Amino acid sequence: LEGRVGILIDGLPVTLSAPATFVQFMQAPEDYSQNFIYSSSIRLLRFILTILTLFLPGFYIAVTSFHQEMIPTQLALSIQISKEGVPFPTFIETLGLLIAFEILVEAGIRLPKTVGQALSIVGAVVVGQAAVDAKLVSPAVVVMIASTAISSYVMPNQDFSNAIRLWRFIIAISSSIAGLFGMTIAGILLIYHLCTIDNYSVPYLSPFVSTDSMQFQDTFFRLPLSFMKNRPVNLKTKNKKRRN
Repeated sequence: LEGRVGILIDGLPVTLSAPATFVQFMQAPEDYSQNFIYSSSIRLLRFILTILTLFLPGFYIAVTSFHQEMIPTQLALSIQISKEGVPFPTFIETLGLLIAFEILVEAGIRLPKTVGQALSIVGAVVVGQAAVDAKLVSPAVVVMIASTAISSYVMPNQDFSNAIRLWRFIIAISSSIAGLFGMTIAGILLIYHLCTIDNYSVPYLSPFVSTDSMQFQDTFFRLPLSFMKNRPVNLKTKNKKRRN
């Protein structure tokens, strides 16, 4: 409908489309078969949770290790009490649980479907509770990592989710080195990297880099299909009309 190219390869269970942009990875097929208000709400939630799963571990490390004055007094006391008896600094706790989460995800993917789902859920609960009981991690870190993990599952595209998981480690390490300043630098590097990506002469961050306001009709929100009559300008298609 938008004038993209579909690529089918014998032996692969997925279809590739080109050119690919950042916004596409936030779109799901069911967005166009449901009411536009509901679809827009879910899509906006995906953008918010993507930022959450990307920056939450790094932000937690930064504020608890470098910027304790940013934490409300009652919350700071609760975090301090939960860390009693834990021999590791916050960065080691967070990094260890992130790695454990990645191991559980990969193990769940490789195992049969029914067994893999049980392993991911039961394994996370058992490992998290055992780690807290053994005083290896604090309950606050477990809650934070659980929120991060759940937020990462809202992304429709697995490849995009894998990239987010990699950058989550980079931002967490940067935060452990320089606090919020390090997290900000890592975020700027991520945005710079996205700005340099060019997919078949189409900017990866398109349409956010476009000056045409009509290009935003299918980004954070999805307008009714009756408003989406034209194909994206950045694709430079000969036929400007969508075939819907």
